[in-house]
Amino acid sequence: MQDELESRRIGLIGISYDPPEVLAKFAKRTQIAFPLLSDMGSRVIEELGLLDRDLVEHHAAFGIQTRDFQIGVAYPAVFVLDKTGRIVDKRIGENYRIREGALKLLDEALGVSLPPSGERRIEVGPHVQVTAISDAATYSRYQPTRLHVVIEMDPGWHVYGRPIPEGYEPLTVEVEPAPGLDLGQVTYPQPHPFRLEGTDEMFNAYEVRCEVIVPFAVQVSAGHGPVELSVRVGYQTCSTSECLPPSAVTLALQIDEASA
Repeated sequence: MQDELESRRIGLIGISYDPPEVLAKFAKRTQIAFPLLSDMGSRVIEELGLLDRDLVEHHAAFGIQTRDFQIGVAYPAVFVLDKTGRIVDKRIGENYRIREGALKLLDEALGVSLPPSGERRIEVGPHVQVTAISDAATYSRYQPTRLHVVIEMDPGWHVYGRPIPEGYEPLTVEVEPAPGLDLGQVTYPQPHPFRLEGTDEMFNAYEVRCEVIVPFAVQVSAGHGPVELSVRVGYQTCSTSECLPPSAVTLALQIDEASA
């Protein structure tokens, strides 16, 4: 990750209302290498419109009592600046707990795509291999992150996308709902037009490889422990001259809770 950031000349600066000595201890303990700036009194935070004036209500919603030293905290926000210092993107969380995962943030805010490093599960079906892997090996509570579902097809074979004529099965990725699991909208890649030999019908298809993204967050109490994602992938594999019956595989991933 560091090599990629350096090659793109990407810099990172953190701003907090904490005093310099607190930030210095935090940076040393967590081995943070980028600058942390102290905004004591939350002057800059307030000027940017990021002061969490509803902190007491936000804490109460999580069963937490607000302490005096916590007054002045900001909404979690990321400002993306170009090389001239102009703000080109703003990503602001709805409360102090909502902080995007690193790979998701780099990909969506900066266009830097890094390989996921989480637990990997693989299942093989007719002429396909399905792999499910999370952005990271552990989850942080309330942090928006992602599940990657990769479908790889044998040469000469494809699976269908949407829209699709009646009677055929499109690629479908579903994560089973579970307590504390907040699932986002599944994102499919754009399929390409395809005509099946001997027919006049036009299809949408994926060939060689496609990757489906499932955003999720784990909203549980501290110390909850591992969570399990159960992923069902439905598809129909076809060649230019043959279509197999619809099929499906199920993959189960266990993701451990990150340390505090």
